[in-house]
Amino acid sequence: MKNKARLIREETTPNLRPPTMMIDLLFGALMLFAFQMGAPTARTVVPHDVDLPTTQGGKKTEPTLLLALKPHKTPNGMWQYTLPNGEILGPVEVANYIKKVKKTPVLIVASGSRVQDYVNAEQPLRKAGLKAGLAVEIKDGEIK
Repeated sequence: MKNKARLIREETTPNLRPPTMMIDLLFGALMLFAFQMGAPTARTVVPHDVDLPTTQGGKKTEPTLLLALKPHKTPNGMWQYTLPNGEILGPVEVANYIKKVKKTPVLIVASGSRVQDYVNAEQPLRKAGLKAGLAVEIKDGEIK
């Protein structure tokens, strides 16, 4: 009888350690998933052809010739551009002139102008097939 009571006592003895088998399996699956996601070889790298502008040390290039254009908005909302010689042309005429003289157009805007003014003045030239640069007019005597 004592042996039987002893067996019952051992079987019913409460254990303070919680059943951790399911938690261990859960964390094991989580670790497996984490290592699979973090593997650097899990995805293939797709190379893209990128062309970086480079210069050759022995090759001499001529400097780009610039054509300064001052944009003006007419009362009817059209943009016109003043050339350095004072001639006023529309966007299509500027595009034809640029092709003839083979220069890069640069819009000269006042120092207090908003960027949106430059963007608005450049849009007609872009529609005509030109990419114009930006230059900000500096006041006389001001050092920048």
